[in-house]
Amino acid sequence: MIIGSQEHYDILKQFEKIYYHLFLEREKFEMWKNGQVYQNGEANNLYKAFIHGYSCGRRAYLNN
Repeated sequence: MIIGSQEHYDILKQFEKIYYHLFLEREKFEMWKNGQVYQNGEANNLYKAFIHGYSCGRRAYLNN
């Protein structure tokens, strides 16, 4: 998955739908490549776990 791709934005939309109760103010796009997508540290750590789970699931699906 490429940061800034449509796939990435779809994942962000799904994450924000699930974790709507958190402060989900996004950082500037330039910060995303450094792993800082959200200004809220808790939300950012949850996002990292979310994206990792997504990537592992996608890889397992594509390898079958």
